[in-house]
Amino acid sequence: MDIRVLNYFVTIVQTKSISNAADALHVTQPTLSRQIKELEDELDTILFHRGSREIQLTDDGQYLYNRAIEILALVEKTENNIRKSDSIAGDIYIGAAESPSLDIVARAIKTLTEQYPDIRVHIRSGNADDILEHLNKGVYDLGITIGSYDIKKYNHLALDNRDRWGALVPKGHPLTLIEKPNLADALAYPLITSAQTSTEPSALAGLGDYRIVATYNLLYNASLLVKAGVGIALCLGNIIDTSYPDSDLTFVPFAENNHDTLQILWKKQNTQSPSTKQFLKIMREEIEKQ
Repeated sequence: MDIRVLNYFVTIVQTKSISNAADALHVTQPTLSRQIKELEDELDTILFHRGSREIQLTDDGQYLYNRAIEILALVEKTENNIRKSDSIAGDIYIGAAESPSLDIVARAIKTLTEQYPDIRVHIRSGNADDILEHLNKGVYDLGITIGSYDIKKYNHLALDNRDRWGALVPKGHPLTLIEKPNLADALAYPLITSAQTSTEPSALAGLGDYRIVATYNLLYNASLLVKAGVGIALCLGNIIDTSYPDSDLTFVPFAENNHDTLQILWKKQNTQSPSTKQFLKIMREEIEKQ
């Protein structure tokens, strides 16, 4: 499978037609059509539904598109890092969970980019499942996760986690009237929980009956569901700002005061780029200051 042809395929999908893609790629339409037909023959599948005005992918076409995006990003990152291997420069891709405790990471990035202005850091938010999937595929250089995972195949740095678990609720919610509410108290209400497999439903096991009405990947969208009265969101505090006077929401910390593991992960036996090595060096220095 040719990287050039994968780029052709992705461009066709993104521009929604072969003619638009041909213009963008500066090739003729017959050439582009022939390359895609050869790709379909190679894969023994059909990638597009023919006959519609706008490009429509088959299931195999959608799968290839998703994988092609990852492959092309990995190729670009690899080429950039090799070209700049004689100096500390290039791109670092980090998948990160939402957490106020990541302020230490922000400080390290500030120091890194001030010392090495040719380094660019790309942060992608997500839950641990998404992050580990992309880390394992090599799309991310580093992953920052919250929760308990089997990390035997990763190197890791533990970060100080000051985040409290609790519930994001509408102002005036009955949970706010309990002096020391705990997770069991929250189970009386419809729950909006993280889609992360390490937290649900294992965290709720043995606590009685409960009803999950929705799950979320990023908390902002969950906060909109809370505002709409769908349920209450189990989450970390201080991600959604509820301190301003006209806020419709409030965060209720649980009395258990549990703190999940927060850590930076990278694959073992995986050669780090100079820029990533330098970032980890600065991170260790920041950790020692705490």
